Parts: sequence; C-alpha cells; structure tokens
Amino acid sequence: MQERQLYIQILSNLLIPVLGFWLWNWNLYFIVLFYVLDILSSEVVVYLKSKKIREAGKKEAIKSPVNTYKIISALFVAATIAVIQLGILLLHPDIRLKDEIWSFLTYKELGIQQGFLLIPLVVMMAFSSYKIEFLIPKVYLREEQRSLWKSHLKERFLLIAFCAILAFIAAGFQFQEWIILTIILIVTSGYTYLQGRERIKQLTA
Repeated sequence: MQERQLYIQILSNLLIPVLGFWLWNWNLYFIVLFYVLDILSSEVVVYLKSKKIREAGKKEAIKSPVNTYKIISALFVAATIAVIQLGILLLHPDIRLKDEIWSFLTYKELGIQQGFLLIPLVVMMAFSSYKIEFLIPKVYLREEQRSLWKSHLKERFLLIAFCAILAFIAAGFQFQEWIILTIILIVTSGYTYLQGRERIKQLTA
C-alpha cells in the first residue's frame, strides 16, 4: 500500500456515511448497518487471506490453531453486532430493528433499492482492498496465518470495546446522532490511517 492509496481508502470509507447522513437523509441506524456490512465483508477477506497463505505453502515455526481463530473471530463479530444493536436500542427505545433493516435494504435512491447497490459496492471495495494490499504485493509469501489472525482478533476486540464505550456514553449523555456519527468517522479514519502507515512500513522494510 502506498500513502496515496491510503488516503484514497480513508476518503472512500468516509464518502458513503457522509453522503448518506447529510444528503440522503439516512438515520444513524442506517449508517451503522452500512458499517455492519463492512465488518462482514472484512471477515470474509481475512478468511481469503488465511486460505491464500496456506495455499502458498509457507511453513510456520509453530502450527497455527486456525480453526480456533476462526471460531473466536466469528464470536467477536456476533458480539460486535449485538453491542451495536443494544446501543441503538438504548438511544432509541421505541425503534423496530427489523423494520429499520428492511427499510435500509429497500430504500430507493435514484429509483433503485439501495440494497442492490450497497451490498455489491461493499463487496467490491473489500475485494479491491484485498487485491491491492495483499495479492499484488504478495504479502501472503511472507506473512504467517498466526500473525494474520492475531492482528485480526486484536482489531475485533478493539472494535467491540469502542462500540460498547460509545454506546453507553452516547446513551447516557443523550448525544445527537450527528455527534455520534462524527465520533465514529474520526475514530475509524484515525485507526485506518495508523494501520495503513504500519502496513506501508512493513512493505518497505
């Protein structure tokens, strides 16, 4: 990953939430559902990375308990989604989550249900990142499954912690939705930048 690509990634991650909230009249839960799609797509990507490393035949000093990592990661994802749902319920006790999810998928923008646009778009962005950051520089030839999964699980743990802290603070102080969204955008952009800088150092080392 080059620095220019990192900035493009950060801007692309900001674009849809910003447009959705301030231009398309999305509520906070719509933004959250978009991020859930991103979480699920990144989960698929880490499985693809692990598979590619295994196929490359790289021998590891210590055998990685990949199946255990996969189970823990899946539990982390489930816990993250549960915390997010709880946070939304704390902010809006009367919200009907099933109805909101359906509205999110069937909401029409430019005459097209956005579910048909967003899901392929999120998948395409995730695969593009996988190709540019992992396949093209052949990271799979020097990275081990153990380090891949440990880094991924660390990210998942930090995500759960962030969601839980933000949900309870926002509910306790009754933050307006634009404040919560701004916090989410600043934290996610900052973390993406730091992670990207670390990957750039690894690739140029």
